Amino acid sequence: MKLTFKDICNVHKKITDVVKWTETSYSNQISEKIGIDTYIKFENRQHTGAFKIRGSYSKLLSLSQKEKDVGVIAMSAGNHAQGLAYIAKKMNILSHIVMPEGTPFTKIRRTKNFGGNVIIKGNTLSDSFNHVKKLISENGYTEVHPYNDINVIAGQGTVSIELLSDFKDIDILLVPVGGGGLIAGCSIAAKGINNNIKVIGVESELYPSLSNIMFNRNNKCKGSTLAEGIAVSEVGSVPLSIINDNVDDVITVSEASIERAIAMLAEHEKVVVEGAGAVGLAGMLEKPEIFKDKKVGIILCGGNIDSKVFSSILMRDLVRSGQVTTLTITIPDKPGQLATISQICANEGANVLEVEHSRFTMDLSASVAKLNITIETQNTEHLNSIIKKIEMHDMPVVIEGLI
Repeated sequence: MKLTFKDICNVHKKITDVVKWTETSYSNQISEKIGIDTYIKFENRQHTGAFKIRGSYSKLLSLSQKEKDVGVIAMSAGNHAQGLAYIAKKMNILSHIVMPEGTPFTKIRRTKNFGGNVIIKGNTLSDSFNHVKKLISENGYTEVHPYNDINVIAGQGTVSIELLSDFKDIDILLVPVGGGGLIAGCSIAAKGINNNIKVIGVESELYPSLSNIMFNRNNKCKGSTLAEGIAVSEVGSVPLSIINDNVDDVITVSEASIERAIAMLAEHEKVVVEGAGAVGLAGMLEKPEIFKDKKVGIILCGGNIDSKVFSSILMRDLVRSGQVTTLTITIPDKPGQLATISQICANEGANVLEVEHSRFTMDLSASVAKLNITIETQNTEHLNSIIKKIEMHDMPVVIEGLI
């Protein structure tokens, strides 16, 4: 079956009773900050916090009544698991989700809460997938693959229909790439609406699976990435056949750029976005020359990020921008030195967050002490002004924790 623009339009009509038409808007602040007209599709505000329910719903609608009665199964420890469980419950279909040992409890709990029957089996994703095949053989369940399925791809493509219905004159559409389902569907839909639009995939540089194929490379896909939702080592064969005909280019982005993008979206758009959802903006930050004088659409494909990781990213961004900094100051070991530093901070309008004083650091002489002081400042210029005033009192300063 060859997937067409008409097929995706028909799917879109069928799924809108459950799936949200999520907002697309022009970002004034980000556009001004990076110098590129930026249009954002907020798919992180979708049910379950990600686009995945579109493909799952499309797939379940294609099943026969007998297949629905028997139930469906998938191997996933992420957004696909939650999306399938949510939609299956809506349709009164039993869903089985196989997850490997060690899957974070929050993901297990959320999938169960959405109605999925969670089965923990296997030490690796490969082990879990083998168990899926075993259960299909024994029970006749229908597999709902996260991306290597034409009906799933059709559902994911509905993202582009909505985005370009809201803003038709976008020049470039940036789409996150993992297994390829989202970009395959979106490329057909985007070209069906505007044949002149450029569709560009964005991958983590640690998982350049599509880049390897398009540019005949052999870079390894491995490592820990913030964009775990697209950490896929091999693009699916079904989406790849579509990608080859419809996708114009693919770029990779660094972990640092993904981190900056997550923080920027939080600061300027007040949204929580997972790493996979931030790679479009990361691509614009890292390779702005590609997008000069263009109107660019990006898809925040998910917002399911670990709260500890998210808080760490925000704090690191404050450090990077000079707003939160730990200063290590060598001071004479005599009364009044801490008061002097405190007074400088107060006079300059800095907020002292934490102070640690040590007289027993062995790499210093007995006549001096070490002071670690964490302060909140307006920006790097403000920070440098404070450091300069401290050093005018013959107290050397070392900046700790710069990233």
